[in-house]
Amino acid sequence: MNPHLTRIKLAILSAAVMVFTCKIASSTNNLHPVILVPGSGGNQLEARLTAEYKSSSLLCSRWYPLKKDPDGWFRLWFDPTVLFKPFTKCFNERMMIYYDPDVDDYHNAPGVETRALFWLHSGPSLS
Repeated sequence: MNPHLTRIKLAILSAAVMVFTCKIASSTNNLHPVILVPGSGGNQLEARLTAEYKSSSLLCSRWYPLKKDPDGWFRLWFDPTVLFKPFTKCFNERMMIYYDPDVDDYHNAPGVETRALFWLHSGPSLS
């Protein structure tokens, strides 16, 4: 079977499921945002912590992770250390999004800035 045709069929099926799910969800008042992260480790999301960031533990403080670029950016997704229990909480705090009903919009956790690397880029990713 043609792999290109398989991808097209999968994309159409995914879109149909998403439309159906949205239609069902719109009938309830208990809506929650869903963040879809396609793929696994190939996507790259970086974060930078500002002085406004307040962690819940010393382990999650601004010095973790140790490996950062000169501007303070570090790999948030996918960083394999999040698989270890103590760091899962740090990851959760930094990936959390908050809803502001006054402006009807979502924003990052206080003190967490994020950016997507190679957004819509088809070339090889760097690690």
